[in-house]
Amino acid sequence: MTRLGFALAGAVLFGLIGFLAGFLGPIFLTPGANQGPLLGIFITGPLCGVAGFLAGSIYGQKRDKAKRDNF
Repeated sequence: MTRLGFALAGAVLFGLIGFLAGFLGPIFLTPGANQGPLLGIFITGPLCGVAGFLAGSIYGQKRDKAKRDNF
């Protein structure tokens, strides 16, 4: 898998976790608040997606470097 593949996989995985935590968390903690799920849609989902993209890119870069060093 290439660095871009790791970056996209990290973005999807982290973004999904952040979205679910931000979307479902306020629903369970404050069921009467009608704007709680917006946290997951506009804040935690995108921020975790960007963090996952960066983390996946760094992981892919280190893996590529380690693979090149072994040859």
